[in-house]
Amino acid sequence: MCNIWQLKPQEFLSIDDYAKVPSSLKDINVSGGEAFMRSDVVDIVKVIHARCNHPRIVVSTNGFRTTQIVSAMEELRRTIPNIGIGVSLDGIGDTHNRIRGVKYAWENAMATLKQLRERGFTNIRIGFTAMNENIGEMRQVYDLACELGVQFTTAVAQNSDIYFSTQVNRDVAPDTLHDALGYVMKAELQSYHPKRWLRAYFESGTLVFNQEKKRILDCRAGIDFFYLAPEGIVYPCLTIPSPWGPQGNSFETVWESGDAARVRREIAGCEQCWMICTARSELKKNLPRALGWIAREKVRSHFSH
Repeated sequence: MCNIWQLKPQEFLSIDDYAKVPSSLKDINVSGGEAFMRSDVVDIVKVIHARCNHPRIVVSTNGFRTTQIVSAMEELRRTIPNIGIGVSLDGIGDTHNRIRGVKYAWENAMATLKQLRERGFTNIRIGFTAMNENIGEMRQVYDLACELGVQFTTAVAQNSDIYFSTQVNRDVAPDTLHDALGYVMKAELQSYHPKRWLRAYFESGTLVFNQEKKRILDCRAGIDFFYLAPEGIVYPCLTIPSPWGPQGNSFETVWESGDAARVRREIAGCEQCWMICTARSELKKNLPRALGWIAREKVRSHFSH
């Protein structure tokens, strides 16, 4: 679902550049490619953490480089006790290896998850990207997350020229997605953790978007959040290929530029994607609506078979 690995290396931001991100950031995902391929990833995360006054930070990884990942996370934990990590799993065993196209991808990812748990990390999640090729194993991956005592997050594969570097991802068969995601949502609603209830609400939005191409919450790309590409270009989100510039200026100059204002007008009401990074801010603003849905669905989940 993602062709980032095919992109040619470019000039990347330095640690000094990352020290200039806006200090108001509250939720940050450090992603890739593979974030742990950068030898200075620990320093990058630390400087962002200091700059933004202790934001919520999650580092995404494929889990291939177990020793390097665990070592880096242990170093980060000394400064950032609640540092989070998300390990991508596309299925169980050979399914994951086939989709990743890498021998022992499953074994390495599992080793990373288990070693992180053994070392006492608690803010761990498995990230599952749903496709027609793996939707039949969503239940098993969710059960694995529960067995390991880690969080489970999921989204349907999206298209993007600027991030995923592909436009060939297809919708998942609605009935199949409803069956798999319904299993996850019911289990999340029956848990005792409000965060998991909210994930079930987000997942209800996944069902709607996959079938109707409509969002259950508005998108405020370029207003509440943005995507900073590794070469320093600012975009309103992961999927909208409208760069703000000119490159090389301060973030504040780019954020307040005419380009940014124009793009915000053009994308108002956008329904191009449904991912947690583009829904989180509105979810927080619409908690009463989400809680109403949760209350109704929790009752139904306890009486449904």
